[in-house]
Amino acid sequence: MSLNRCSKLAVALVVVLAVAAVPAAAVTVDGNAPASAKAGDQKETTFTVTEPFENYEEWTLQASTDLTEVSWQVVTYDNAGNQIDEATLNGQSVSYDFAASTGVVRAEITIVGTVPSSNAWSWSYDPPQTITYAEFVQAQPGGASNTLETYSVRPYTTASEEARTAISDAEAAISDAESAGAGVGGAKSDLQDAVEFYNGGNFDQAVNNAEQAESTANSAASSAQRTDLIIMGAAALVVVLLLAGGIYWYLQQRDSYDKLG
Repeated sequence: MSLNRCSKLAVALVVVLAVAAVPAAAVTVDGNAPASAKAGDQKETTFTVTEPFENYEEWTLQASTDLTEVSWQVVTYDNAGNQIDEATLNGQSVSYDFAASTGVVRAEITIVGTVPSSNAWSWSYDPPQTITYAEFVQAQPGGASNTLETYSVRPYTTASEEARTAISDAEAAISDAESAGAGVGGAKSDLQDAVEFYNGGNFDQAVNNAEQAESTANSAASSAQRTDLIIMGAAALVVVLLLAGGIYWYLQQRDSYDKLG
């Protein structure tokens, strides 16, 4: 076998392996779920399902959420954009069957639900508390399943958001004070207490401690800045005195030289 033929076979083998290594396109779910949502508010989001039959010709979409008073609307379309089916499903967990024989190439799933009250989750400042806004699973009759996408949302109340903002402001003030070279041990202690109160759901006390931390950090930063100004002023005075002394010495030396001359 010639060297040229061997090279061609090697190139062909590389191409085949590269193609084999590329994963097949799979069903996808896309949507713009909110990052945060207030307890008691009603939310609505539409998700789009594409490439539904790349892996299976028949399967079941299982959808679930932590929202309450939930309804799901599923609308499917063919390749020309014509509507094939429309279904309305109710409940926090629902399912919808897909079959390639129906000609479906795309589906739009709209969820409408209410953010639950705050007793439905545990408070956490960092990482922030989250609930499931919508989760989509591809399930097979035999029991096999694959989670396609999970969308989480940070729930909040008016009081919790005020506390979160106060803690965030205190963190920024402490960071600025540290950058100015100030000691912030006391401020950090107050901040830690604020976070613990937040995690316990005691938002009024969290705000008080966070505001105290911010005030302490700002005072420390101002003190550090005044100290810097005093040091700079003293340094400048020393330079002036040295210059004045040098000039005086020079004049004295010049007078002595003139007298000698």
